[in-house]
Amino acid sequence: MLFIGDSAGGGLALLTIQALLIQQIPIPSGIIALSPCTDLSASGESYTRNRLIDVMISSEDNDWMVPQILGPNHLKLSADNPIYSPLFGSFKEFPPMYITVGTAEVLEDDSRRVVKKAQDAGVDVTFEEGLHLMHIYPVFFPYYPEARNTLNNINKWIQKITAVKHR
Repeated sequence: MLFIGDSAGGGLALLTIQALLIQQIPIPSGIIALSPCTDLSASGESYTRNRLIDVMISSEDNDWMVPQILGPNHLKLSADNPIYSPLFGSFKEFPPMYITVGTAEVLEDDSRRVVKKAQDAGVDVTFEEGLHLMHIYPVFFPYYPEARNTLNNINKWIQKITAVKHR
């Protein structure tokens, strides 16, 4: 079994694996995260650097989104709590990961920081960036050859991960 998620779903997939590890429940063989939202505190520089070029998510969306996620007590809760923001949780014992992100999106640093933190924890991470591409760019495969290439790379990665597990 593999987990895959994009945007908020990518963040939820990461949170789910962190929760499974804490509960000592078996985890999937791998995870694929396309432009995962991993930092509800929006502390990455890309929230500022890319705010004028991101056509799909504005950094101001966080002002609305975070209270929706954290609920009525959002003023008492911290958006950098690892319960809500997987970036601030542990990646120890994570399965192999494939993470993609566009360099023209506010979530760019969410992905880069997760990749670094996971690699520092010894996780096998494959990272692919879409140069000048937008949020969840692989879903635009009919329009961009780079997106099509990324999907092909993900397919090869899946074949590699699942082949290792079946030996």
